Amino acid sequence: MSKYFFLLCAAIFAFTGCNEQKKIDALTQENAKLEAAADSLKALIAKAQGETSKWLVKNDTVRAGDGLFQVLYRMNINEKERGKIVIALQDSVELAALRVGQVFYAALDSAGDVQRFRFAPNPATVHMLSKTESGFAYNRIDKPVTVRQSVFEGSLETGSTLSGILHKVGVPGRMVGVVSAVLQCKVSFQLARPGDKFRILLEEKFYQDSIWISGKVLYAEFNGHTVGHHEAFRYEDPDPKSTFNAHYTEKGEALIFEGLRYPLDRLHITSPYGARIHPITGRRTVHHGIDYGSPKGSPVYAVAAGVVTVSGYDDLSGNKIAIRHRDNTESWYMHLSVRGVNVGAKVAPRQVIGKVGSTGRSTGPHLHLGFKDARGNWMNPAKKTMIATPKLEGNRLARLKKQVANIRKEIELTLASPAVKVNDTDVLVRMRVLK
Repeated sequence: MSKYFFLLCAAIFAFTGCNEQKKIDALTQENAKLEAAADSLKALIAKAQGETSKWLVKNDTVRAGDGLFQVLYRMNINEKERGKIVIALQDSVELAALRVGQVFYAALDSAGDVQRFRFAPNPATVHMLSKTESGFAYNRIDKPVTVRQSVFEGSLETGSTLSGILHKVGVPGRMVGVVSAVLQCKVSFQLARPGDKFRILLEEKFYQDSIWISGKVLYAEFNGHTVGHHEAFRYEDPDPKSTFNAHYTEKGEALIFEGLRYPLDRLHITSPYGARIHPITGRRTVHHGIDYGSPKGSPVYAVAAGVVTVSGYDDLSGNKIAIRHRDNTESWYMHLSVRGVNVGAKVAPRQVIGKVGSTGRSTGPHLHLGFKDARGNWMNPAKKTMIATPKLEGNRLARLKKQVANIRKEIELTLASPAVKVNDTDVLVRMRVLK
């Protein structure tokens, strides 16, 4: 550079003063920090790429009618690895709730063995598997979410439908069906009249304040001229997958009084009813039942009263039991470790009939529940109404009473919160952010 450049700089400095020089010094220091950070980041990336440079990363997207087995099969993951992945995930991931478009990722080494496996059912939750000597180590990553509670109030109008009026008062579309189902558990809407009032307390989780993650109905109230006053409270066991997690009256009465009982205390579907790629044979077959993942030795209950028609063993089903019920339908329980009833025995609803196992052709401990209709044809057990118990008792009833008191306090706090607009409309709703 010429001496004229330095003279020009000196003239500019003399004109702008020391303040500008301080700004320049600050920018120089900031730039140095950014360059150092960039170098560190490059080093980390280089290190990671060096460690995994021999891995082949594959991914596949869930398609209509898919389960995890179909996705793994299309990713060309070998049979042995498929079984290990399912076992590692089945107690933590609701594999029956897969949605079209969700993506699974797998990193395979040169031998074709999976070293890492990743699945994110939503932006705030990531399920990770890492290869170990004995199988896979599971790790769940939960990103921060915002929890909101909202109170929705309204009344029936002439000519309106329940779904229509719920939409009108601002209940999110994704939750309208859930709210409607809870209300209809107690209220006969054929007898409801215009002017009958309702109140709903929802709790929803959002990622980055705008991406909906999940929601549940904590409370539902209906006050009608003819149908009377009814309340429903969400009860929750410490275990989030407990079959007792449902809606009850304040006295602990289940809002579904008739129906089958669940076969397990903890409900976690690992393989739903319908067509799938068999995890062992690799062939596409129809799965005539629902698989519930559960630890070996967990008690298995009769879903309804009936008479035992089968209690035996075969190489495919392992230890199995079948019970014929009053409507001539038949429930089947397979892969048991222990059979506790014999043919001809009369069983009561929720009576222990055996224990979960992995006998027969099975990839790990689980219960296969099958159901035959009165004609002897397999049907989807999920289409049968099921409850855990008609009424909570003991510790669960005591826990419900505490939860009812908390829910009433939360309603009061939310009603005292400012009203805000929802869904880009002029509808005002009382809303409270918990975290």
